[in-house]
Amino acid sequence: MSLSHVLTFQEFVAEMQDEVRHKMEQEVSDEDMRYAVEGGKLLRPVMLILSFRACSNGERDQLYQKALESAVGIELAHSASLLHDDIMDDDAVRRGKPALHVKKGVGNAILTGHRMISQAFRISVDHGLENARIFLDTWDDTLVGQLRDIDLNAHLEQIFERENSTELLMQEYIRVIEMKTASLFATACRAGAIEARASEHVRSVMAEYGRNVGLAYQIADDMVDIAQGKMEEGIIMPLLKAFGTDVDQRTIDLLEKGKLSIEEELEKKGTSLEEVYEQGIQRYVRAAQDVAGSDAIPDSSYRALLREAPVYITNKMTEKIGVTV
Repeated sequence: MSLSHVLTFQEFVAEMQDEVRHKMEQEVSDEDMRYAVEGGKLLRPVMLILSFRACSNGERDQLYQKALESAVGIELAHSASLLHDDIMDDDAVRRGKPALHVKKGVGNAILTGHRMISQAFRISVDHGLENARIFLDTWDDTLVGQLRDIDLNAHLEQIFERENSTELLMQEYIRVIEMKTASLFATACRAGAIEARASEHVRSVMAEYGRNVGLAYQIADDMVDIAQGKMEEGIIMPLLKAFGTDVDQRTIDLLEKGKLSIEEELEKKGTSLEEVYEQGIQRYVRAAQDVAGSDAIPDSSYRALLREAPVYITNKMTEKIGVTV
């Protein structure tokens, strides 16, 4: 792809989605695997290609097809995790259509997810030992993050009994979303730099950029979930803002039963659900933009897109509830 004019990030996303989908059709033949990836926004593959372009400054087109293959691997792994999430959460719909476990059965969905992970790992192995190691480390982080998420929800009462419980709760929340979401964004951006043959320093810079984008994105996702009435770990940020050191298991129980309103408590403190989440989102958006300004990244129109990307990505999430961050 060449730039005939200065692309906006939205235009870049549209072009990359088309190219990744075309590559996906070439690489993935299984009907159920295709069903699982169909309809995705392809944000992680897009970020991988953006990182590749930013680090190569558009000068290494001979490596571009390898970067596209890597992008397919990232999406296969992400979509596999969604198949398993849908089973654990008993979600019947994914991306506007029946979840695969509803359409084909739980066994089929589990095994299809494993096959997708296997193909993604094969791609990473074909791209070298470093890629393979990063893939395994990231997949492990994602799984551990999901386990810690389950453990966090199951053991809130134990956390409340400990000293500095509110501080520990916030730290654990950030750690969970860092592992289960931000790690894959970080890996996507690092993989793009690897495919561009960038230095180790640049690879680390891009991984940190992706991490911050992923954190902003997950907080935006949590904001949407809570605004739509879901009581999940994403409630922790406004919960601590509303109740501070007074938060405990009784508070959670009252919220779940509808006998306590977190919105009303926040209003008493002169803020709102949206403002609490926006502060968290903006913190990581700014951090990502600061990294994008690093002298380690070649000065090009792609670096400008790196600055634009976290704003676009988070707003595409929060627009579901009519909020612009």
